Amino acid sequence: MQATDLATDRAADLETLQELNRQFIHSAEHSDAAWYRAHLAEDFLSSHRDGSVVDRAGFLQRISQPYPGTELQAVDVLIRFVGELALIHAGFRYKNLQGQWGTGRYTDIYTRRQQGWVCVSAHFNRF
Repeated sequence: MQATDLATDRAADLETLQELNRQFIHSAEHSDAAWYRAHLAEDFLSSHRDGSVVDRAGFLQRISQPYPGTELQAVDVLIRFVGELALIHAGFRYKNLQGQWGTGRYTDIYTRRQQGWVCVSAHFNRF
């Protein structure tokens, strides 16, 4: 593969991952477990602010519960490629149910498999 082909592929990958990140956030706010079933790897793991690490089934159970806020937004999104992985580092902001803004950070890790880019790991923290 020539360098120009690699650059073109990476540009396309970047666009795909930006869209996956937008969909990830939208699906979280709307408790769209079906989106996650389609985009999480079977071996997915997620760590949460309470210190728990949950597998795909546990994450799907959590994400299907109503989101405790509104106006969820990703901020300062940085996507890096590390070998065959893509890391998405970002902040987020949201309004809680009392109307106050909250913030946090997340890192999602994607890899390309037969079905395309899938998320293999996620870490969340609210401040």
